[in-house]
Amino acid sequence: MSNLPDPSDKSEDARLLALGYRPEFKRVLGLFADFSLGYSYMSPMAGVFALFSTALVAAGPPFFWTMLAVLAGQVFVCLVFAEAASAFPVAGGIYQWARRLGGERWGFLTAWIYLFALIGTGAGISAGGAPFLSVLLGITPSPEFNAFCGIGIALVAIIVNFSGTKILAKITEIGVWTGLTGLAICGGYMLIFGRIQPVSVLFDSFGQGSKDYTSALFFASLIGVWIFYGFEACGDLAEEVTGASKAVPRAMLLTILCGGGSALLMVSGLMFAIPDMALAVRGTVADPAGAAVLQAMGPVGSKITLICLLAVVVSAVTSVIASASRLLFSLGRDKMIIGAEALGQLSHTKRLPVAALWVTAIITLLILSIGFISVDAATQIISFTTTGVYVSFQMVVIVSLIAGLKGWQADGAFRLGSWSTLVKSIALLFGIVSIVNLAWPRTPDASWYVNWNILLSVSVIFFLGLVQMSRLKRNYVLSGD
Repeated sequence: MSNLPDPSDKSEDARLLALGYRPEFKRVLGLFADFSLGYSYMSPMAGVFALFSTALVAAGPPFFWTMLAVLAGQVFVCLVFAEAASAFPVAGGIYQWARRLGGERWGFLTAWIYLFALIGTGAGISAGGAPFLSVLLGITPSPEFNAFCGIGIALVAIIVNFSGTKILAKITEIGVWTGLTGLAICGGYMLIFGRIQPVSVLFDSFGQGSKDYTSALFFASLIGVWIFYGFEACGDLAEEVTGASKAVPRAMLLTILCGGGSALLMVSGLMFAIPDMALAVRGTVADPAGAAVLQAMGPVGSKITLICLLAVVVSAVTSVIASASRLLFSLGRDKMIIGAEALGQLSHTKRLPVAALWVTAIITLLILSIGFISVDAATQIISFTTTGVYVSFQMVVIVSLIAGLKGWQADGAFRLGSWSTLVKSIALLFGIVSIVNLAWPRTPDASWYVNWNILLSVSVIFFLGLVQMSRLKRNYVLSGD
């Protein structure tokens, strides 16, 4: 592959200058590398294995169809983001899109919520790797073991980020190929050689949710809601992508389609290979996904799958930390956050946002360290993340819709054209339903603050964002709204 600069980079730099920024990053990411960031962040293989049992017990095998519905809705959100990313190919992604379309204060609040959700996501994925490692090593997990494993995974991802964007790209690309290996094992091989259950099993609830199956399906649909995002990460490093106006939208669409397709294929393979579906649906089988792999592939295949899962987890955390650091950098460059002078600077050698990386790394490790003190506290912090992501998503969608109705015309390489209003309206409706589904209280016997923990968390973060805005000096960008 040629190392010569892409001629389109000159036009990308010209667009960046027109948006008010000097080109500072090195454009070292191509289409596949940018796609790898999004696919690694989505980590469909890890998500399926982590959430498969929960969805299966909630509604039985028909939960598969809820994943299709969620994927379809999220494709509309991805289309909205692709248009915004093409028009505004600037580091910081969601923040920049919300700011350009909805004003500086709206952009800041969107970024503030997304930042906390993003760092929490990195910590959550790191912690989620601990069960895979405990099974691989044959160790009985404990809170201390889980905390150490989560911190270890995060440290590897942090080191990769400090090593430079090229190495970051290589690691996330490895994550993609590892995920595709897992797809071949858990999807293709098991569908062809490990199939036990008939196709009709996808329509049989095995008695689950018999009292209120609609509610059961909404709860089960959270597997798709929790998995099918991450495509926005392709835009977070836009200033490091060659031909960003064209490449970033393509990478986003590839991420949602390939990641979504991978998850559906893996779920199908696992579903049809479960030895005893009735026991699995009742929750008697602790790990139905693992049981399916074991019966189809044997002990060696199970270990290979676990190794793939751990590699995917490391790659995912690496991608999330990269995204969070670029968001912090973008906020710092615009003087939109306390500590802006340091956060908005790049190192002279590798052109990395070193201060932003340090802040992201330290907060991630602090969240994971809570596991030594209180498992519940760490879980509650991490449980906020998906809702925070979806709230920030819809903050972009709604201002994009409003801007379009007011006459804004996207001028990037990717445009929705005459479909703009319809696509954005569907995306907004899907997002609102998803947020309500995520925040809905489902434990009537628990304390009120447990039931409303997610809504309370988002409200507290939003309030802290308002406080942060009020502390900014008048000569900061916020003063010129």
